[in-house]
Amino acid sequence: MVRILPRDVLRGLPTVTTTDVDDAHQKIADLFCGHDLVPQTRGTSVDMKLRSLHRGDVGIEFLDYGADVRISPEGLENFHLIQIPLAGHAHMEVGSSSVDSSPKTATVPPIDRPFTMTWDRGTPHLIVYVSRLALASVAEQLYGEDPHGNDLRSSYPGGGDPEKGVKLGYAMDLTGSAGRAFLRSVVELHDDMISQQQRTAPGFVQKLLADTMVSRLLLAMDPVTEADHSSPASESRLIRQFRELLERHASEELAVPDIAENLGVSVRTLQLALRSEVGATPSELLRRVRLDRARELLLAAAPGEETIVSIAERCGFSHQGRFSALYLDTFGELPSESLRR
Repeated sequence: MVRILPRDVLRGLPTVTTTDVDDAHQKIADLFCGHDLVPQTRGTSVDMKLRSLHRGDVGIEFLDYGADVRISPEGLENFHLIQIPLAGHAHMEVGSSSVDSSPKTATVPPIDRPFTMTWDRGTPHLIVYVSRLALASVAEQLYGEDPHGNDLRSSYPGGGDPEKGVKLGYAMDLTGSAGRAFLRSVVELHDDMISQQQRTAPGFVQKLLADTMVSRLLLAMDPVTEADHSSPASESRLIRQFRELLERHASEELAVPDIAENLGVSVRTLQLALRSEVGATPSELLRRVRLDRARELLLAAAPGEETIVSIAERCGFSHQGRFSALYLDTFGELPSESLRR
């Protein structure tokens, strides 16, 4: 999982600070929207620290209230926020739904419903801002047409109308492959935005980074079309067949088109079914099956009888450095550490 330290978020930019609750309330209202801000302990002040940087339709904020607070916004309406705790815990309530967030789970407030949040003391947040129209535009590019040329803009969340926006869930898992990819894209955008304070990059580069981050956001939130749910039983059977095929042939040279052909579906159909049910691409699942198999073999092997190279090759990994990096990112330890257990 990508680790982001509070001190690194918008490093070098001025930090707005205040201990006055009313002043903190006004500064956040000016930046986002009207809201109620109430310390959870009577008579308690805050120790707010705020850094903010926007570029076009996207922005990044660092916000730490420095106290236990309850926040009740009036409504976002024109933008989406992805709120990532860098430490501690927070909680969000939307009607009867609730989300507990931590560095492993981000909250994604609704744009069209009231909600309430509580942030514990010691819970600094990295907040990603995306305008509603920008998110709708990227969603249209991702979900605007099916393999047969049919327009799907009316069936993805929000109806395909930029004025209605895209409806997302309330939480994002930051530990899975899609969540980690989103975090990496946020870091890349963040670093470029900071560097742009000193230099000017071509506009298309800036837009590419922003669009990549928004695309990763959509994929991590898994906003699927109605077409994805047209035959749940068939898709579930397809997923089972896909997993069985991977288990049997994971160590072989498999290409996604070959897998789809073997299953009797198009690549697009396979991709949509996997994204809908498990939130991953065919390639990501193939890699995970291979990594899981490699971990089993490493843990079962006696040191001196097996080598990391031989196990990696048996599981379909030909590049040792790449295998070690993927293994570390997935399991939090090196292959050599698993082999020594």
